[in-house]
Amino acid sequence: MAALEATFYEVLGIEPGATLAEIKSAYGHQLKHFRERINAQDRPDPALLDRVHEAFSTLGDPLARQAYDASLNPEPAPVVIETAPPAPPSIPAAPATPAADADEIHEENFSFTGDGGEYFRIWIVNLLLSIVTLGIYSAWAKVRREQYFHRNLLLDGSGFDYHGLPIPILKGRIVAFLLLVGLSTAQNISPLLYGVALLLLLPVVPWLAVKAFRFRAHNTSYRGLRFSFHGTYRQALTVFIGYGLLAMITFWLAFPLFYRQLRKFVLDNTRFGSTPFECAVTIGAIYRIFLFPALIMLLLMVGLIIVVISAFAGRENPLLMMLLGAAFMLIPLLLISIQALLVPYVQARTANAVWNSTSLGPHAFISRLPIGGYIGLTVVNWLAIIGTLGLFIPWARVRVARYRAEHLAIAVSGSLDDFLAAEATAASALGDETAEMFDLDIGL
Repeated sequence: MAALEATFYEVLGIEPGATLAEIKSAYGHQLKHFRERINAQDRPDPALLDRVHEAFSTLGDPLARQAYDASLNPEPAPVVIETAPPAPPSIPAAPATPAADADEIHEENFSFTGDGGEYFRIWIVNLLLSIVTLGIYSAWAKVRREQYFHRNLLLDGSGFDYHGLPIPILKGRIVAFLLLVGLSTAQNISPLLYGVALLLLLPVVPWLAVKAFRFRAHNTSYRGLRFSFHGTYRQALTVFIGYGLLAMITFWLAFPLFYRQLRKFVLDNTRFGSTPFECAVTIGAIYRIFLFPALIMLLLMVGLIIVVISAFAGRENPLLMMLLGAAFMLIPLLLISIQALLVPYVQARTANAVWNSTSLGPHAFISRLPIGGYIGLTVVNWLAIIGTLGLFIPWARVRVARYRAEHLAIAVSGSLDDFLAAEATAASALGDETAEMFDLDIGL
């Protein structure tokens, strides 16, 4: 076997007598080399990276390394064991190193290697073909888009992957389109019929949401191991109908509560292999995030009411009417400013609050998304999109994906490779319990 392919020592570029520290250093150097090649758009063979991971997993474990060394040199191995007197005391000492490493916590940063120009070519083809086919190609366009963003999102040198097929996505969009056509028809026929149609649609929304979450999770993988979603229709009904209606009847005062329950519903029911995610974000943390935007919106509403009252009271004053007219003309600018400033503010703060409260087994996520930086990025993207009549959209999406990935990490307890190997073994032993026909996806 050694004659047919490179040994694990040769894969890492080290000598057979290398220490554990030298093995770790060589492994880090190999990963850095792979990242540099990926950033330079020189995509390496995934099999080579898998071989590097396999080499480190074997040589980083003293017992596995001893067995591997014996397989490389089967003949002299018995002689060394029988004749070397210091060997017995060294055997119990060897596991002490991984025991210390098992409790070690280190950060693994996410990164995004996509390029705006590269994605523009995908985006423009998707757009043109979707227009020509009257939207039918949009399902294939989504697959190309998701694959691009998944495969360019890296963790520990490995990218994610998306396995969704266009036909299930097209089915979901046809269902959504028919529901919208039905609602529109009912609205044109009779307000009463429209209200009945809305009531009939309410129980359908949670079902569609569960199908979409399962489809997306099942078709997302990392290092060959898929995610899965186990939320039930009853849970979705509670979140979307229960908390959703509560938010509406309280004039959106309960919206932070709805948002928190929605995030927990999605994350708490998502698994990677056999390990579930757990989101412990508090209601207070979410309410504090929405407090500032709510105050701004309240002040704007009060200002608008004052403007309207002033318009009725000063109809005889031409100068006042001119000023009020100018104020009304500024309303679109205010709406754009809200979209460009308040929306990224909420997105950045909720991302930090949710991910900093989320864990995957013993591993915790860390989000350090800067509020000001993210708002600035959004404003520049908006200005560039407006200035280029929309052609900057691909670059904007890549910029956002790269910025969010740069500020997201996972605090790994022990070895990420050991965790992934254990999950792969568990998934193989348990089988794919979600291997059903996920035939709907209403996501855009």
